Amino acid sequence: MNLAGIDVNLVVALDALLQERSVTEAARRIGISQPAMSHALARLRDTLGDPLLVRVGRAMTLTPRAEALVPRARAVVEELEGLLAPLPSFDPKTSRRTLKLGATDYVQFVLLPALEEILSAEAPNLTLHILPIGVPPAVDSLCEGEIDVAVGRFEHESLPLDVRRVPLFQDTFVGVARADHPKARGKLDLATYAELSHVLVSPRGKPGGIVDGALAKKGLVRRVALTVPHFLVVPHIVATSNHVTTMLAHVAATFTALLPLGTFEPPPELDLAPVTMTMMWHERTHEDPGARWLRDALVRAARPLTQARGGAREKKARSPKAPLAPEHAS
Repeated sequence: MNLAGIDVNLVVALDALLQERSVTEAARRIGISQPAMSHALARLRDTLGDPLLVRVGRAMTLTPRAEALVPRARAVVEELEGLLAPLPSFDPKTSRRTLKLGATDYVQFVLLPALEEILSAEAPNLTLHILPIGVPPAVDSLCEGEIDVAVGRFEHESLPLDVRRVPLFQDTFVGVARADHPKARGKLDLATYAELSHVLVSPRGKPGGIVDGALAKKGLVRRVALTVPHFLVVPHIVATSNHVTTMLAHVAATFTALLPLGTFEPPPELDLAPVTMTMMWHERTHEDPGARWLRDALVRAARPLTQARGGAREKKARSPKAPLAPEHAS
């Protein structure tokens, strides 16, 4: 049978007839005239090759074929109602949905405290599931429905037409050293900066990073004394040694408030461009009210970061809630 030639309204009429066992009551049930329902019954009889409803005395009764169709027709109509129903309403105060956010560890570190405050105040019953991104790529996870929204560095990724993105906030690089470091203070010239003993953060364990690339353009190589896979341990190492590190300023601000650390400006000749964190989502969730609420909450959580000036800003000290493993080496 060619389903393209079947009027879906006939399925609705069939269900009403089977439930009511009366043309008049079936017509009233779905809001059409009795002649229209009689016409639908005639079409159904012709399509199914069965009378479906037959008169026995003053009442109508179902044929054996019709009796067998009762639960199946009801199930199909309920499935159609669910398929074509409008989007369910979303009230963050009462919703118990689980929403999935893909984020780098850096994003989790700087954004989750503010986001958690919003969740606690506005959506206390909502569950937020944080997933790492990178492998597989965030775009793939969005397209496959594994996450509702992703936040990270995506400016160099080509995106399919059904994935949207907007910049969320920026961060800049600062140097970090122990507060009484004899050389790492104020503005450093290139030679002094390169001669310092550096801690390199390389998530994938590979040598070199953004800073090394910038130095190479100037014909310089810095001394890297230690390479680690994430940022979490670095401030503690730097606070108790003569090592220095170069990290994103929003992270540095947290640790300088907790540890005896100070910041310094990397040489301007390095031209370390600000890093943009971007929010991405798939077209499928663009109109979903829960996903839209999460995107709005992320924008509000990031607002203090857009207004701050990295390590120069005053920031209330918070305990780290996630290890740092940004998607770039510095």
